[in-house]
Amino acid sequence: MKNRGLSNRFNQNELQSAWAFHYRCMWCEKENADCFHHIKSPSSSDYKKGKFNTSILNSFPINNFGCHLFGSMLHKPENEKKMLNKTLDALRRNGYRLIEKDKAFMKVYADNYK
Repeated sequence: MKNRGLSNRFNQNELQSAWAFHYRCMWCEKENADCFHHIKSPSSSDYKKGKFNTSILNSFPINNFGCHLFGSMLHKPENEKKMLNKTLDALRRNGYRLIEKDKAFMKVYADNYK
């Protein structure tokens, strides 16, 4: 079986800084986000390998057991697009400023943004 593990892990300091304000699962909206889903990962139909995938824009606060582990629908292209836009909107509302790898991530996956 092909190893589909992620080689692009999020920087923990960046995660804590960017998402400190957020505690709700962005999938079900319950107050139980306890992990971060990689929106674009090797399971995505349009995944492109690169360090830009460590962008905070690729992170999605989610409930691990309830929504993430059994969420095969998370990698449907239309759901990935919704998650990417929801992530960008939430981060912008809370004052996040894009850094270079965020800009590179948006460029690579430009077709996924509004």
